[in-house]
Amino acid sequence: MLVEAGFVRAVDSDGREWTFRPSLGRIASLGTPHEIVAIYAGLHGPKAATEAAYVLACLCDQEDASPLIGHIAEGGEWVAGLMPPDEQVIIARHLMQHGIVGKASPGKGGGKYSDRFDASEYISAARVHLRLSSADAEALSMTEFQTMFEMKYPEQSGKGKERDVPSRDEYRERIRKMEAKHGGQGR
Repeated sequence: MLVEAGFVRAVDSDGREWTFRPSLGRIASLGTPHEIVAIYAGLHGPKAATEAAYVLACLCDQEDASPLIGHIAEGGEWVAGLMPPDEQVIIARHLMQHGIVGKASPGKGGGKYSDRFDASEYISAARVHLRLSSADAEALSMTEFQTMFEMKYPEQSGKGKERDVPSRDEYRERIRKMEAKHGGQGR
């Protein structure tokens, strides 16, 4: 599980596990592009606990996350789960950060506010530019998408030198020099 890409796993005292994935496909299931941004904003407002439970329910791998996050009983009464609401908010914020904003370059600001997040655009970009299948593209978090895109196109992101990832031509040139130096035994 890639925690650095936003994935989270919770385990209760009985050993039951819940896995949460902020994949582009699951983020899209939260609502319309405008609703997704409103949910993210709601995680920082007075109804953060309600928004967090919704986010966790939608991004959970398991069918039923209610033992962990809680649920509404038949009479409309809220039944608390094992995880405290404050922790749910922290995890939901983490998932949404990695799912719609990304954190491939921590500390690098410059992003602009948008009132919508259209996951389908990023899924399509991953299919076209990274040559992924639909399923593989939908499974990416925004952080993973950004990291892969920066690695494939370092010159466009301006990060090739910063990350010290050689281009194909630089790699081939280095291999050629090694082989020449070692008499063709560089591999």
